[in-house]
Amino acid sequence: MRFIIIGLSIIFFTLSAIITFKALQFPDTEASYQAKRKDVSSELNTVIKKLAEDQATNRAIVADLRATITQLEGKLETKQTALETIKTAEVESKPRTLSILSGWTFRPGKSTLNDVALATIENFVGDILADKDSRILIEGHTDNIPTGKPTDNMDLSLRRAKAIANILISHGVASDRISAVGYGDTRPIDFSDTEQGRAKNRRVEVKLIPKDSQEGKS
Repeated sequence: MRFIIIGLSIIFFTLSAIITFKALQFPDTEASYQAKRKDVSSELNTVIKKLAEDQATNRAIVADLRATITQLEGKLETKQTALETIKTAEVESKPRTLSILSGWTFRPGKSTLNDVALATIENFVGDILADKDSRILIEGHTDNIPTGKPTDNMDLSLRRAKAIANILISHGVASDRISAVGYGDTRPIDFSDTEQGRAKNRRVEVKLIPKDSQEGKS
């Protein structure tokens, strides 16, 4: 019986030694878990802080970009307005063609107008009377078919321009506002090898020249 008790004691102490050794070999699981948790929490805080800093930086960059875009849009709008003003001024200062009286306006080789032409002139004479500061330029043109002497086409185009001028004067337009010039066949607007083309070249152009355009040429 004594030997049995001694044997059991030896076994008990042996098991206790083994358990103690194992405990010393493996760290406490709870302590390890808490340490790892602290590390992860620290890393998360670092990442969150970094994201917050990046977000603040991005907001500042976006704000700067928006301010730059607003400035550029303002400059673009200013330039566009300036260009539109310049274009409007250019249009207003350029001569405006009121009417182009075709080759059928006059009798062949003559400076006598037909009734249709008289009605056409009455349609734009109101514009001339309303703009009293503008000058009126009347340009006569013919085709390239000779009417006699080489100078006859030039003379015919001038006589036709003067015929239009006389009608304007009869409607109350001051004669000192009107200039009449004949170019003969020197300024064609179409080919002269067809009747249709020659009819286009036989024309009288009535132009309104604004006051600003006159000052620019003086």
